[in-house]
Order: sequence, then C-alpha cells, then structure tokens
Amino acid sequence: MTNNDIWLEVDKSTGAIMSYFLQRPTTPSGKCDYIEATKDELIYLNALEDYVLPTGTVATLSHLEEHRIRVNKEKAKTAINAPQKPSPCPDKASNSAPPTNKDKAKASLIAALKQRRSHK
Repeated sequence: MTNNDIWLEVDKSTGAIMSYFLQRPTTPSGKCDYIEATKDELIYLNALEDYVLPTGTVATLSHLEEHRIRVNKEKAKTAINAPQKPSPCPDKASNSAPPTNKDKAKASLIAALKQRRSHK
C-alpha cells in the first residue's frame, strides 16, 4: 500500500473496527489484529457508521472487505470499458487525418456564413 495508509485495530472475536493508527503498533495484542487500510477506506468506514448503519453499530472487517471487492470490481470494469486510443503512427503526417464531425460542422458553418454574406 502507500504512504497514505493507516492501521485499523480490529477485534479478533467480533471483527469490529475499534480504532486506527498512523503507524503499525509494535506491541502484539491477543485481542486485536492490525489491518492495513487507506485513508479513503477509513473515510468510507466512518461515513458508513455515521450515515448508513443503525446508531450504535460499528463498522467491521467484513464491511471493509465488501467495500474493497466493490472497488476492485469497479476498477476492473472501468479498465475493460476504457476506450483504447490507437497509438499514432510516426510514418503518417498529422495533417492526413480524416476530418472529424467537429471539422465538418465547422466547415459547414463557415460555408453558410460565406453564402449569407454574398447574398447581402
């Protein structure tokens, strides 16, 4: 992960996220695990507790795992659906590209303006 990562303190018995740390705690705990997460994931978990979960309910490790799965699926979907731009061929001149709809529309507008001027 990156420098923007944090460590979540997760209760081993319930999976509840208890706290977070900027650096991984060095003292081992029999009751808690420390899970690496991003600050964006922490923001998601906080918003989940504040606006979605019933009052008094805490976010759990399973909430984080479900969120990560959704994010990864969306990233994969975006990567698949991203339009692939062909790389420009260095042998062809840039002026030989076929006109686009924008170029055609511009040429049509200019022609219409010229025709209108000639009728005055």
